[in-house]
Amino acid sequence: MPAHAEDCRSAPVPYTARYSAERNGDPNGSMSVTLERNGAGGYRYSMNTRVKWGIFNAYIDEQSDFDFRNGVVMPSDFQLTQRVSIYKRREVVEFDWVSMKATGEKKRDDFELDIVPGMQDKLSVYLLLAASICRGDYDIDAVVVSGPVLKSYDYRFQAVEPLDTVLGRVEAVHIRRGGPDDEKQTDLWHAAAAHFLPVKMLYRDGDIITDMRLLEISFRKE
Repeated sequence: MPAHAEDCRSAPVPYTARYSAERNGDPNGSMSVTLERNGAGGYRYSMNTRVKWGIFNAYIDEQSDFDFRNGVVMPSDFQLTQRVSIYKRREVVEFDWVSMKATGEKKRDDFELDIVPGMQDKLSVYLLLAASICRGDYDIDAVVVSGPVLKSYDYRFQAVEPLDTVLGRVEAVHIRRGGPDDEKQTDLWHAAAAHFLPVKMLYRDGDIITDMRLLEISFRKE
């Protein structure tokens, strides 16, 4: 089943999903994801993560508003709020596709960047990955706004692997961001049964490994 209805370039299908989280093998929290239509005729993509960092509870809330034009996700607004105990960090980005400028704030510092075609925020990039894998493009080079800099999110194909999931046993496309010598790596497993969205995510940061697995997912036809 393709990621975006009958055509991998057609509009995204609204959905909700929930993932479990483990940190070095111990249950650690959960993540919920929602894609829905917003009032402006575009889409709103939300990801809410609740995990424990040491003795503290961490809350990470991300939201991306975007339009879908000619098969391309075009973000308009992105917000990230991270709270750990009394610490709070906020990041916002606004995309102006007329002036081709992205403006925002991170750690109370303002920034402005030139937009490049295909540029994504930290959340909308997951839809770019799903659409690319749906089309059979397994090596993916994405450009993502990360505060005042543009970062290359380069994912490389690892294998097509059988994986036991809540959807049953599936053939999952395994891609990875980060090289073998990098301290940080991201591994994602995308399956056709989930419209090529991730059914498993693995984040490595030194000796800390966070494993997230799909608990449930449902799509809404419009």
